[in-house]
Order: sequence, then structure tokens, then C-alpha cells
Amino acid sequence: MRGRPQKEFQEYLTDPGQAHVSHQDYISSPATAFLKYTIEAKSSIDQCINNFPKKKDKTYTEASLDSLQHLVAAMLPAVMGHFETFERHLFAGIFDRSVYLNNFDIDGLFKKLSKRTDVIFDPIRLAALRRTGASSIGILLADSLSGWHDPGKVNSLFCAFGLKRQFFSDVHSDHLRVLWQLRHSIVHTGGTLTLPDAQKVNALSGFGDQKVVFEKNFIYEVARKLHRLVEESTTGIGAAFNERLINPLDADVTNDIDRFFETKSSVGVWLMSP
Repeated sequence: MRGRPQKEFQEYLTDPGQAHVSHQDYISSPATAFLKYTIEAKSSIDQCINNFPKKKDKTYTEASLDSLQHLVAAMLPAVMGHFETFERHLFAGIFDRSVYLNNFDIDGLFKKLSKRTDVIFDPIRLAALRRTGASSIGILLADSLSGWHDPGKVNSLFCAFGLKRQFFSDVHSDHLRVLWQLRHSIVHTGGTLTLPDAQKVNALSGFGDQKVVFEKNFIYEVARKLHRLVEESTTGIGAAFNERLINPLDADVTNDIDRFFETKSSVGVWLMSP
């Protein structure tokens, strides 16, 4: 359109300011970082819900409803991208802190991982970290693993630490399978839940060959349910981790571990405990 600036794609990247969740936030406390993002996502959609033009009868105009449905659908891949980042950083941080575990079998960890997935370190990714001061070897390990979109495989990856705790419960795994499949359909099949894809998830079997269009409160429900899911998973694996700690540990180490497994949210009512 005339009058709009014309720039290269990369030139539209801008300063995110302080509001956006960073990888440093995930390194410090993966659960808290992810929960913060879900609130940002929910609040963004709330702004649209509350301010898009409506007709005199308080229903949305056709253009408003169409735009809102597009935005709600587009938000799901962003949320699930952050969820994968949560999974990877939690795994990475546990690996980095495994030096504080009693009788931790590092050789056994890699043998278990190699049975579940190929552990391949990308030399280009490794080279990119030269002189950056990167301190998390766990991130390199997590990035070399696959299966983060499959809750069953994610459970097996965390199980490799020998903490005797299933990361995702069966109920949470079912919820995640629905979200990952919907995300896949938005990203890879043009926003249509194909018949073969619908058959992969029991809860979606009756929605085959349909466009993925959500009601306005979908992201609210995603944020709400993922609060409990992330809290239960993180506190559970954190408790199992703490049971194996070397004793005594320096206060700084203990504080770091407590912070790492912390689950805080500005919407505390969505958590099991305030």
C-alpha cells in the first residue's frame, strides 16, 4: 500500500523492551518464565476481545470476528514454542545441576538417552558459542535431542536422569497431545486439521478435515490449564531432584536450585498454592 515504509524483512526487528520473556529468564526459572509468557499471550488476546469494534447489539462485526479468530489461532504456535523452550531449559538446568546429586551416573544417563533418541551435537551451534560466555552445557545437550513435541518422549528424556518421577501425568500428556496436534495443523497444514492427523489424537478424532478456528477464550483456557500442568510437572521433578542432593550444600547453590524449580505467576489463583 502507498505511504507505508518498504524495508527488508530483518529490518522490521525491533527492541522488545522489558515486557518480553527472554532466554535468560528461562535459564533462571523455566516454569516462572513460561507462565509469565502465557499471561502475556492471554492479555494480548484480551486487548483484542475488549477493544475490537462491535455492532449495536454488542456482537462483533464480521471483520472483527474474522480478525480475532485469526489472531487467536496464530497465538497457539507462539505459546507452544515457549512451552518447548520451557521443556528444553528445564531439562538443561537439571543436567547442569546434576553435579549436586548423590551417586549420579552420567554414563548411565547418556546410555539411556541414546536408546531413546540420537544424541548429536551440531558443531556449527557449538562454534557459535565461542567467546559468548555461555555457561550451560545442558542447553547444548537439550538442543541435540528430539521429541519435544511428544509428551511420551519427553517423559522418557526426563526419566533418563533416574529421578523416579514421571514428568507429565497421563492427564497432562493427553492435554498436550491435543495442543501439539492443533499447533501442527496451524503451522504445517494451512490451518486445517486433516483427517489422518485427527486420527492421531483420540480427543480430536471427530474434528477431521475441519479448519482450526477457536472461540475467543481459547488462549485464556490454554494459559489457565498450562499453569497447573507446568506447576505439577516442575514441582514434582524438583522434589525428586532435591531428594537426591548431596548434603550439605552451600547456601548459594541451594538458593539457585530453589529458584530454578520455582513456579510463580501473577495469576496465583491458577496455581495449586499461592
